[in-house]
Amino acid sequence: MKDDDPLPFDMDRVSPDTFVGEVVMKKEITPLLAAARAKGCQIQLGTDMLFEMIPAYLEFFGFGSATPEELRAVATLNY
Repeated sequence: MKDDDPLPFDMDRVSPDTFVGEVVMKKEITPLLAAARAKGCQIQLGTDMLFEMIPAYLEFFGFGSATPEELRAVATLNY
């Protein structure tokens, strides 16, 4: 998403107890996450979602295993 793109849904329809997760990883806080956080929602960054999914990919394709914490420890993220 670009900063001036419309949000994927109407934030007026989202309550503060809604959990909002992102899959976009170009920036840490996307416009969607910023709007959700401003509304009081719990959020999950796109990179956090990726770190949670990678262990399943590694095991499925026979490349061993790693925990999300191990992946975060070796990741180099530059936003």
